[in-house]
Amino acid sequence: MTSDDTTGVPGHPIAATTPGAVPEPRSRSTIAVLGGRVLASLRDPATALPLLLIAALAARVVWLDFPKGSLIFDESYYINAARILLGWTVEPGAHYAGSPVGLDPNMEHPPLGKLILALSMLVFGDNGIGWRIPSVIAGMTALGAVYLIVRAAGETVWLAILAVAFLAFDNLTLVHGRIGTLDMLVLAPMLVGAWLALRERWVLAGIFLAVALLVKLTAIFGLLAILTILAIRIVAGWRADRRVRVADVRAGITVVVVSAGLFLAGLWALDARYSTYASPIDHIAHMVDYGAKLRSPVDRAGICATNDSAPWEWPFNECQITYLRVDVTTRVGEKVVSKVPSIDFRGALNPLLAGAIPLAFLFTGWLAWRGRHRLAGWAVIWAGANYLPYVVLSIVNHRITYIYYFLQVIPAIAIAVTILLLRSSLPRFVAVGFIVAYAVGFAAYFPFRTIP
Repeated sequence: MTSDDTTGVPGHPIAATTPGAVPEPRSRSTIAVLGGRVLASLRDPATALPLLLIAALAARVVWLDFPKGSLIFDESYYINAARILLGWTVEPGAHYAGSPVGLDPNMEHPPLGKLILALSMLVFGDNGIGWRIPSVIAGMTALGAVYLIVRAAGETVWLAILAVAFLAFDNLTLVHGRIGTLDMLVLAPMLVGAWLALRERWVLAGIFLAVALLVKLTAIFGLLAILTILAIRIVAGWRADRRVRVADVRAGITVVVVSAGLFLAGLWALDARYSTYASPIDHIAHMVDYGAKLRSPVDRAGICATNDSAPWEWPFNECQITYLRVDVTTRVGEKVVSKVPSIDFRGALNPLLAGAIPLAFLFTGWLAWRGRHRLAGWAVIWAGANYLPYVVLSIVNHRITYIYYFLQVIPAIAIAVTILLLRSSLPRFVAVGFIVAYAVGFAAYFPFRTIP
């Protein structure tokens, strides 16, 4: 028998062939074996989670500096603010041109977020990489935090992985995870603080909430969610035992004192160097007053006539915002035949995620109420704390709002949709079909329509 003759060797793919049978081609057999191994490895969460995170990272960094030199959406505010902090040139006519060098010109938000952008630009340069790396890091941190939240709430690894996948491949989350704005920089520490609160690490939770508050005041809604969970625990304890658990009260006081104390101290330290405010209270008063004055016209002249939108339109993916669009124009003579976008950054949710919101929260709310499901309760409370204040502000104060304010709610939506698919006894093919459709929705909204 030659060295190539392996017929009859135990375990070889053609060892069991009958006399006269035509052996299966070696290449087809090898492909089948490799395919089986790949599928087996994907069934292992220790392999699936890293692959998911690698895919999410790739979607966030590919063509990160394209289109060259173009600021996307509100980058025109925050990147120019970072340039002023660094003493770099801001072109005449651009936002904050002529502002005092070294002082934060964007004082409607605390300075920390702009300082993070400035540090990145100092390291990587005044380009797309330098502008956007902080949001990429924050976006990946947010994905990790959601995984930890699901696990800390007592759910399975696979439910955590699917929730991360829905968040990772939502369009609004993707876009803000790769542009140089404050929105992902505030969301990441909020979610880390929420995870630490679930672990009952109250001091650390307060620290991360303070960091988030030093980026943007909307982090207060994360604190509201944590305090709401504690309040529900206190009420439940009273109803069950007619006594208040001291540990829950102490936890609430701890997280408030730590987050508020560090926020005030941090704002004072930052303002002393990067602003002219005499005290953090003065700066807070300015930020609150600035926000209160951002009012939408009572008559919006039709639905989605401008970029602003009402909070009750967000769950239906209405009033999407064009952040940046580059069209390829085809002409025949002087006549424009077609305009096809080659780059299309949109403020919009994955359409499948938006479409599932009503049913997902109806089921998740029922599960939290009847089944005392810890993760379902977290999702409902987090969504409510980060969404309902905007509804109130829109009705009472006519506060101008935009669809990207919904970003802080999306982690809860991703979790709620995952709970619906995996805990409602739906047939497996329904979940698989939804996941496939979700991937198609992600591809349809991916900002780069052609390879740059």
